[in-house]
Amino acid sequence: MPPNEAHENLPVPGLRPQLVTVDQYRAYAPEKFELLGGYLFYGAEDRRRLLKLLLVNTGLLEAVKLVPEERWREALELVYGGGR
Repeated sequence: MPPNEAHENLPVPGLRPQLVTVDQYRAYAPEKFELLGGYLFYGAEDRRRLLKLLLVNTGLLEAVKLVPEERWREALELVYGGGR
């Protein structure tokens, strides 16, 4: 399945874990893990696709536990707060 077709089939990460299909996994997960110049995988797009897949499968409630609240608030303000 082409990545953009799988993108349409991958749900938006929700609060709770969601199942991922084999086709979604194949479309979103890099073929192999590599560390290149201090970054996982070659490009930022590969990292974003894998992160979205993991967030769908893990759920946002578990993801937010990984980072202090202040960091989440700072990131949310930087991304969404500028024009309010």
